[in-house]
Amino acid sequence: MTNNTVLITGGNSGIGFECALYMAKKGWQVIIASRNKDASKKAVEQIKAQSENKNISYMELDLASCQSVRKFAKEIETKDIGLNALICNGAIQMDKTLSLSPEGFEVTFAVNHLGHFLLTNLLLKRLISNNARIVVVASGVHDPKLFTGMPKPHFPDIETLAKTGGSEKGSYNGQLAYVNSKLCNILFAYELVRRIQTAKLVKKNQSITINSFDPGLVPGSGLARDYPFILRFIWENILPTIASLISPIVAGVNPAWKSGEALANLVLDPKLEKVSGKYFPSHTRWQEAPSSEASYDLKLASDLWEQSIKMTSLTAKESPLV
Repeated sequence: MTNNTVLITGGNSGIGFECALYMAKKGWQVIIASRNKDASKKAVEQIKAQSENKNISYMELDLASCQSVRKFAKEIETKDIGLNALICNGAIQMDKTLSLSPEGFEVTFAVNHLGHFLLTNLLLKRLISNNARIVVVASGVHDPKLFTGMPKPHFPDIETLAKTGGSEKGSYNGQLAYVNSKLCNILFAYELVRRIQTAKLVKKNQSITINSFDPGLVPGSGLARDYPFILRFIWENILPTIASLISPIVAGVNPAWKSGEALANLVLDPKLEKVSGKYFPSHTRWQEAPSSEASYDLKLASDLWEQSIKMTSLTAKESPLV
């Protein structure tokens, strides 16, 4: 057993669960952060039983709500939990109608980007002091050069993105909102690296790494919860078996356990101790590779960061990067 602790958002299902299970088997203390209390309690008991590791727990977190994120971070501080890794994995994909967060933002953008942006900033000092590794789970759908069956990312400005998740005011496309949020994940990760370096937050004998991860196409994950019944049934009950069969041949299609273990290895692999600001996509079988051209847009990343500060009402008292 180790004394290391990992916090995994959305760790009660899909690759988040498999990542949590794998790290539990390696002796890590695992904290699952999720808004679904019943599913998380069940996941905790399953992980305990399968890993023979009792240091598994659940904490309530609704990434769509800035109030919930702040309450969660305060609880971490109050309990003085030493975090050695943060895995920003929780995500949603909406298909039907436009939904808004408690603060009035398109909910896919709020959960997939804003929630993790705020959470990471609130916990940043604690993470740095524990020489932590941060992994932001993105997706290959952010790269228009890859064929994914999803629309290409596009938003004319951050305000439109935050209000609709898509490319036009007054319109909504759930798939586009998801794709755009995944581009935001990588923009955020790269900008976080740059701002930590500029602010010189890491002192001698300290370290922190931030990397992005693409799990590939993972049938059976919770992303299909908003799909029509037939498609959801196929996604959850048929495609996972197919994914297991073709994964050795098709690098971008993976069962949840395979992507979950690859995600965990970004924290566990000693060779990555000093590797930061990189992208690890499934189509290379998680070898470091370039992300999309847009993900390296410095102005876009800076604009997203500054607007995210305003949207979350993040203050200098809460984060050293404000």
